[in-house]
Amino acid sequence: MTESEKFLFKEDIKEYVKEVYTLILKEYGKYLPEETINMINNFNYDEDIVIDGGGKYSKGPGRWEKETNKLHLSPDLFNETTFKKGLEVDVPLLPIKEIEEKLKNSANEKFTGEELANLIRQKHLSYLDITKGVVIHELFHSIIRMKSDEEFFSLEYDGKRFDCRGVKGELLDEGLVEYYARLFANKYNLFLFPSIPYQGNVDYAKQVLDKLGKNANKIIFTGNYKTVLNYIHEPGVLESYHIKENEWLKTRIIDRFKIAEEKDNVYDFEGIEELELV
Repeated sequence: MTESEKFLFKEDIKEYVKEVYTLILKEYGKYLPEETINMINNFNYDEDIVIDGGGKYSKGPGRWEKETNKLHLSPDLFNETTFKKGLEVDVPLLPIKEIEEKLKNSANEKFTGEELANLIRQKHLSYLDITKGVVIHELFHSIIRMKSDEEFFSLEYDGKRFDCRGVKGELLDEGLVEYYARLFANKYNLFLFPSIPYQGNVDYAKQVLDKLGKNANKIIFTGNYKTVLNYIHEPGVLESYHIKENEWLKTRIIDRFKIAEEKDNVYDFEGIEELELV
């Protein structure tokens, strides 16, 4: 993408992000804490939307940076990582029907990432179209924040021990974000490219929401995973969550390490500290 293409791309994305945030405030504004509403109202569409390489360990096209409240988008990264599972799982592409049908009609075979990327191009989905399809998920990360900054998750990898800060709660976080993004996109007829790897997270999040009942929206926008799960008055809820999440986090973080190794940036992560093995 040339600099002039990047400029035009960003101008289009700025308008789209404004549209999505306006609709988010319309749909959920009465549930959002004042801090979140102020963040949205003060969002700088010139400076807080960053067209870059997607971050240190991400090969995906979008990332919300919670420390700075910036939206990172990487349209050039619609590659094998993005697409390789997209048509192999029975999760509908939401919600623009003509696009959904074009893709579904080609879903009888499995595709490599390159083949699927070519298919997307043949269906006349531009980088802008597909980037819009991931923006909604990333913006819901700005209003749903399940992760705890105080807790650490420890694991061993490649003969070293690591303490990872700010990842506890991520399993529920990704599930709620993806689930709400899908509901929102459907209601307002916006294209959403679903995050297929998070389907298990979505299923778990739906179970949590069912148990929270009619007060769910009042709860999930105002706390982290612990405060949310503590509203479920059943024995062992947090303990069973930790067991489930620990296995998921181990796989997820090791995958991040492997991506970082490919970039010759092995352990340079936010919140991850290498420790001596005892």
